[in-house]
Amino acid sequence: MIRPNWTTIIQLINTETSTWDRDLVYYLVDESTADRIFAIPISGSGQKDRLVWKHEGSGEYSVKSGYRALNTDYLRDSTYRSSFGEDYKVFYNTLWSLNILGKIKIHISTLVNNLVPHFGNLARRTFCAAVSCPLCKEELEDSDHLLWYCSILQRVWALLTVQIPSFEDSVGHILRFVKMFSAADEQQKQIIVISIWSLWFHRNKLVHEGANFSMQEMLGFIRGYVHNICLNFMSLCSSPRPLIKEIWRPPDPGVIKLNFDASFLKEEKLAVTAVLARNFTGKIVGAETYLFNDVTDAFVAEARACKRALIFASRMYFRRLVVEGDSLTEISYLAVTRLINEAAYTLALEGRRRNIYGDWLTGVPESVQLAALQDRLAWDRRS
Repeated sequence: MIRPNWTTIIQLINTETSTWDRDLVYYLVDESTADRIFAIPISGSGQKDRLVWKHEGSGEYSVKSGYRALNTDYLRDSTYRSSFGEDYKVFYNTLWSLNILGKIKIHISTLVNNLVPHFGNLARRTFCAAVSCPLCKEELEDSDHLLWYCSILQRVWALLTVQIPSFEDSVGHILRFVKMFSAADEQQKQIIVISIWSLWFHRNKLVHEGANFSMQEMLGFIRGYVHNICLNFMSLCSSPRPLIKEIWRPPDPGVIKLNFDASFLKEEKLAVTAVLARNFTGKIVGAETYLFNDVTDAFVAEARACKRALIFASRMYFRRLVVEGDSLTEISYLAVTRLINEAAYTLALEGRRRNIYGDWLTGVPESVQLAALQDRLAWDRRS
């Protein structure tokens, strides 16, 4: 329960007696904080409340004084962390050099420093009453929980084969996380931090939007994220070679190639999946579009598109298959670029635009035929 009405100091003072309203203060904050408030003398001058920056003699805030306060009052305040300064130095150097998005690094850093608005921090400031983890519903949701011993997180790490070393009982949970992360290899580091960030993402979906939590969807999200990072890294680090235009490759005679894709609408949580089947001559021998509701993200949309491709193949009695898509999710297949998957992507857009969901019995749109023809011609013209 949020209490936004208490915004100024004067609201905590009994104006008739010029003393603290002790009952109100005890209601709003814990006993230790209340005792600190009561130790503050109340001015008898009757001046209006004003904001004062305590780290500057003038009471005015400046960037310079803010920076100085961070270095003196915050970074040097934790004697516990200073005892393990080298561990944290290695941790932060490794974290910020990791090949992942900056928002994930920032989330991990703020979580390690207990600056995330989880239920534990909100309850401590009396902004909410619920304090248990909304995912596992077992323990207090705090930074230790979100970084280490949430049963959902531990299960995710087990399913993703994250190596968790053993620690003495005296080692705190955040320091355990720091040591485990620093000792892991590059891919394990990516999985560890992406899984923690994904847990927070799905937790917020549950708390703020009421979205159902699915372990399988979360695992697919993490695997797809890690895979795409690896693909991007390999493309950037590959040795220089002459630029070769990527083209669609027809299957062998007697084999059907299925290209699938999905068009995802984030705001509506809708996804239109498409499956395009072609034989060794490049001729379209089947096509389908399908509508999915309540889709949480693009990775889930791609996974469902892959599943629809296999269902479509079974229904059409295709027995020898090659399956291609342009993003890896929960199911393994041949991952290709969007350029090679252009015909399937065009079919997904056409299905969404025309509100056609099912088999295209009368033939696919001209735009899809053109994309498929361009694929075939590019193959025929290859050098």
